[in-house]
Amino acid sequence: EVNILWAAHQVHHSSEDYNLFTALRQSVLQKYTSWIFNLPMALFIPPSVFAVHLQFNLLYQFWIHTEVITNLGPLEWILNTPSHHRVHHGRNPYCIDKNYGGTLIIWDRIFGTFEAEDAKVVYGLTHPVNSFDPIMLQSRPLAHIWNMFWATPGFCNKLSVIFKGPGWGPGKPRLGLPEEIPVVTGKEVPFNPSVPAYLNCYAVVHFAVIMDLYTELLGTVTMLSQGTILLRIGFIILSLTSFGLLMENRQDTKRILEIIRCLVFIGVYKLGYLRSQFSSLGYAYEV
Repeated sequence: EVNILWAAHQVHHSSEDYNLFTALRQSVLQKYTSWIFNLPMALFIPPSVFAVHLQFNLLYQFWIHTEVITNLGPLEWILNTPSHHRVHHGRNPYCIDKNYGGTLIIWDRIFGTFEAEDAKVVYGLTHPVNSFDPIMLQSRPLAHIWNMFWATPGFCNKLSVIFKGPGWGPGKPRLGLPEEIPVVTGKEVPFNPSVPAYLNCYAVVHFAVIMDLYTELLGTVTMLSQGTILLRIGFIILSLTSFGLLMENRQDTKRILEIIRCLVFIGVYKLGYLRSQFSSLGYAYEV
């Protein structure tokens, strides 16, 4: 309901699939905005209790990202369940701004933001991104706010662009007009460009390599210099961006960027800035 906070959270909602991987789909800005909701607890909850609460709340919300579980009976009245959270992730008009709860659903029932799962839920954003480019996914909402801020006349209106809902505009209510939410028919098809089988195999193999390098980075991060860490993170981001373009089958940029990525990989690997957690794979990676 607050545009600048939604810009940080919308990456989590951009997936048009709904599974456990969706739970891990987070914005790089998320941690810089979540503290706002936790700050009031710091006034009267002991730090040790708060730490446990925070981790439990986070872990609980992982398992509810599933379509496998349908209804949990009486627990649906108290807990935030997969059914309730599917509504929260829907872009159907009846799903917008509903079921905010993390662990408990009682707060939504009290404050009037509860909505039970009804018609088939279509997942994703009201205006789909239609891209697998992670940099674009992270930056698009910020660019939209920036453009709207400068295009909207009046100082108060500019502040409203930042702190009111993403559907707000001059003369509209705080959360925008419900009739402007795009209609959902239930026949929407997720963004899924046709990609040759060999390209799928290529992306899977190279993604496995990146996962190996990422796992090794997590295990040795305390022993690495700041420059090495940044170099590895930069290479991982470059790789994910290139894979995204490959999966979009973008003929204009995918080949050039992937060639650059492979050359960078060869250079930093030979110089020792990238290491596999499995020493036996070193020769295979060079090949």
